[in-house]
Amino acid sequence: MTEKNIIQLQGVEKRFGNFTAVSDLNLDLREGEFFSLLGPSGCGKTTALRMIAGFQEPSAGKVFIDGEDMEGIPANSRPTNMVFQSYAIFPHLNVGNNVAYGLRNRGIAKSEIDQRVTEALEMVELGGLQERGATELSGGQRQRVALARALVMRPKVLLLDEPLSALDKKLREQMQFEMRHLQQELGITFVMVTHDQYEAMTMSDRIGVMFDGRLVQVDEPPTLYAKPCNRNIASFIGEMNFLPAHVTEENGKGLTVTTPCFGILDIEKNPNVAQTGRDIEIGIRPEQLEISREKPEDYDGTVQGKVRDVAFYGENVHYHVQVDGVEKPIAASVPNYFHTVDHRPGDPIWLGVQSTSIIDLGQNTIKS
Repeated sequence: MTEKNIIQLQGVEKRFGNFTAVSDLNLDLREGEFFSLLGPSGCGKTTALRMIAGFQEPSAGKVFIDGEDMEGIPANSRPTNMVFQSYAIFPHLNVGNNVAYGLRNRGIAKSEIDQRVTEALEMVELGGLQERGATELSGGQRQRVALARALVMRPKVLLLDEPLSALDKKLREQMQFEMRHLQQELGITFVMVTHDQYEAMTMSDRIGVMFDGRLVQVDEPPTLYAKPCNRNIASFIGEMNFLPAHVTEENGKGLTVTTPCFGILDIEKNPNVAQTGRDIEIGIRPEQLEISREKPEDYDGTVQGKVRDVAFYGENVHYHVQVDGVEKPIAASVPNYFHTVDHRPGDPIWLGVQSTSIIDLGQNTIKS
């Protein structure tokens, strides 16, 4: 993948009266990458996308696309196209005319329009459906038509605003892979807004996480999951058990910490957090914990507790384990290999953890 930046946001802000929706947004997006803006509702991600698209002008800062300053350039003159959450399919037009709509507005010759519409529909696996009415389409087909209508314009950047939110779970998961494969085949930069962490992790080369109008961390999905820069991201990306820890020794890339239930552990420093004091917070993902009736062997830290709750999810079983000295139950998740629940509420149980599974969260405020 080339390292050329196709989009540059420099000090971008958007204010609505006294409310700041996006604050000091600085971001470079690479040509040919699939980038997701992720965050809870109201965090500013859609506003940021609309400023790239030209539907809103920044209150401050600059938006560059392919090296050109976009100030004063309307949405229909930018090298971008957008797929909206609602898809915005015209109900009175058939599939072919929906896809051709933007080309006709630009005065493209009919022969070229017909060729490009055919190519776009083939890309999204809707070849031969030009004459089908918009009201006859399934949810997945409507989503594909919206994609084809955007791609037929041959944009340098495709912007996607919660593009899969209207689909059911199974179709949504199928479309995640199909859109990712399509992006890789075309080599176009995709910029997607979503509040769904799993969607962002599945589809993206990189993810930018926003909270309260600010971009907090930008990383590849594995780094974001394994080395979140603060508690908000650690809890938003997947599940996390949070525990206080006291640093007794610091050496190079490692820390020796004392924990309230797993004893003394040697853990790796997290380069994305500040190490400014002795009292820190650590995180443990539920799937990184061993759970067993007997004390597990060959683990760096072990603790005994009692099962408080059990949730059967089909592909895995989720346990909440109450441990003395820890206020909140510790969550542990195990694959469901044999379609059984091995432990019941009230059962005594052991938890084991390896030091390499501990995430250093630095000087975060420890909350109950």
